[in-house]
Amino acid sequence: MTDLPDRAWFTPLLNRIADAAGERAALVLATEKACQEIHIPTKVHAGHWLAKLVGLDEAKAIAEVFGGRNIVLPPSVGGQKRKRASILAEMIDKGHTVNRITAATGVARSTVYDHRAKLKASPKDDPQGSLF
Repeated sequence: MTDLPDRAWFTPLLNRIADAAGERAALVLATEKACQEIHIPTKVHAGHWLAKLVGLDEAKAIAEVFGGRNIVLPPSVGGQKRKRASILAEMIDKGHTVNRITAATGVARSTVYDHRAKLKASPKDDPQGSLF
C-alpha cells in the first residue's frame, strides 16, 4: 500500500484498487460491476474486458495486486444513499421482486430486505390504518 490518504467514501477493497490503479479505475469498476464477483486475470491484454473498462495500464496494475483471484465489488459507492433509498421505496411499493430490484439498483439483497422491513414498520399516511 502507498501513503495515499484513505478515501472515506470507498470501501477498503476500492481503496486498494485506487491505490494500485487510481480513483477513476476504482470508481468505474464500482459503478459498472457493482454487486458482482469478478475474476482478475494474472495477465491482461488490450482486448480483455477489464482493459476495455478501465484502460490497459490500469488493468495491468489491478492484475498485479489481485491477479488470479476473484473479488466481489461492493453494492454501491457512497453519496447516493438518499436517491437509492427513494428508488428502493418506489420499487418495493410497486411490488417488484428482490431480484428485479437488485438488478435495477445494484444493491445487495440484504439492503432490499432491510428497506422492506423499514417501510413495513413505518406508519403510512393512511388515516384508517392497516388491518394487518
